[in-house]
Amino acid sequence: MTTKFVETVDPDISSEEMDVILKRDGCLIVRDAIDHASIDGLLADLAPYMERKPLGNGDFLGFQTKRLHSLFTKTERVHDFVIHDKVMEMVDLALGPWCDSYQLNSNSITAIGPDETPQQLHRDSALYPMAYPRERNTTATAFWALTDFTEENGATRVIPGSHKWGEDRVPRDDETVGAVMTKGSFCAFLGGIYHGGGRNTTSDEWRVAMLAGFALGWLRQEQNWYLSLTAEEVRKMPEKLARLLGFNLHKPFLGWVQDFQDPYDIIHGYEELSSGGEEQFAEGTDSHTVSPKVKVV
Repeated sequence: MTTKFVETVDPDISSEEMDVILKRDGCLIVRDAIDHASIDGLLADLAPYMERKPLGNGDFLGFQTKRLHSLFTKTERVHDFVIHDKVMEMVDLALGPWCDSYQLNSNSITAIGPDETPQQLHRDSALYPMAYPRERNTTATAFWALTDFTEENGATRVIPGSHKWGEDRVPRDDETVGAVMTKGSFCAFLGGIYHGGGRNTTSDEWRVAMLAGFALGWLRQEQNWYLSLTAEEVRKMPEKLARLLGFNLHKPFLGWVQDFQDPYDIIHGYEELSSGGEEQFAEGTDSHTVSPKVKVV
């Protein structure tokens, strides 16, 4: 049985220290990163939807688990969690070296109810056909604790260091440790980390989390935001969030619209045929190549 644990750090951890832990363990917990009032407001806004949401109906999704999606159409409070400074810092470290810009891959509420069984261990990066071990990260996730995460109520199970394993290594339940953390903390992990929802042995306690998953900007997103949101809803968002959702140009020339325009400009009123086109080169280049800051493997 593993004797490892998920290292827990304070919100003022330096970028350098966070980078060391992520590269070594592939995961960490940032304790008490957001205040309880923000969480309580979020949960209050989502309560009517959660009450109506049916339980899952599958071994992977769970039979005693509720999952809620399209959060951006339900409350603006979700913004503070997705573009939280420490979350963005983590994603900068994990994905920044491998792309011109990264994007939000998925976002949802996961509420594990009493008597739920453990979820199958999996890697989030298994969405993409790239073998391990590898240096390049394709995804990274922040898993916010909207309630306390305990061993009893289904704290997410993770295997620190498993991002270094090859494809032939099969994860075992006895190698996992619980991401035990207080309400307002978040667990960050790279896409290569094996993890899964934990067993809830309580009689009346729900373990509620919000997932914010990110991916390299040149990959297909897991969640299709372009059918989930209207242009008007996106226009009301902070620019940083709108671009994370994919209303953005990954330079050079990936995702352009009319006249080689940035999608963000399109939804803010760009008039077709008003330009002969723009050179959408990456920073530091004057040609149709990726930015020199991006590692090529």
